[in-house]
Amino acid sequence: MKLLTQCFAVTALVAGLGFGSVSFADGTPLPPIDSFLTTIIDKSVVSGAVDSYDPVNKMYLFNYTGTVYSVETNSRTGQLTELERPIGTVVGQAAFPQSFYDLAGATIGYLTGKGPMPAMPAVIPWTCNKCTLKTGGSTYTSVVQVPGDFPDGSAEAMRMQGRAFTGLGPVEMTKISPMSLSVRMAGCSAVVGTDGPNKGKVGTICLNGTFTFDLASALTGGALTGTGTSNCITVLHTPIMPLK
Repeated sequence: MKLLTQCFAVTALVAGLGFGSVSFADGTPLPPIDSFLTTIIDKSVVSGAVDSYDPVNKMYLFNYTGTVYSVETNSRTGQLTELERPIGTVVGQAAFPQSFYDLAGATIGYLTGKGPMPAMPAVIPWTCNKCTLKTGGSTYTSVVQVPGDFPDGSAEAMRMQGRAFTGLGPVEMTKISPMSLSVRMAGCSAVVGTDGPNKGKVGTICLNGTFTFDLASALTGGALTGTGTSNCITVLHTPIMPLK
């Protein structure tokens, strides 16, 4: 049985007061508190380019677009086995510090024989200035795009907090293409449903995936391009009282 085909592909785990009636597709009951939550599990595949710089915050900006897919896992181990059908889209802008960009430049030097293998810090922080995810007929945005809905200052505090785990070493180097470098990425952000069946719900989106540099474009003086893949879990709830 394809567990995630039945269970995780844009699954809305919502119930009223009958906790016992809420369960996974294989019959395992949900804990009572989880019956109040809407949980969506999918995978986003995005591409874009670092094509501008924010001198105020000193961050390089990666504008991206992508497709959201439902996923399949092994029903015995939970291991991701393949992507299934497209179920949505995502567009946004990530922001990286100088150290992220420097890593790409140092790797170019190494791969072209002009420098040593670059030293990699344990982590490099990153964030998202904006992100709009459309899936399952609903649209979700980062809270920083709707700050007026929240008490003063709280939206900014709930911005995407991301890290590139460069201290783990590359996921791959030159295996996808002769000038490719992939590093582990993760992060969480607060989100708001802004349209569709889940409009008005609030919650979190957490990402765990990779970012792959296409260093060939930067080698010839072009913009640094790349592809990101994110295993995503979005968990939402209906606010008990107005946010503001």
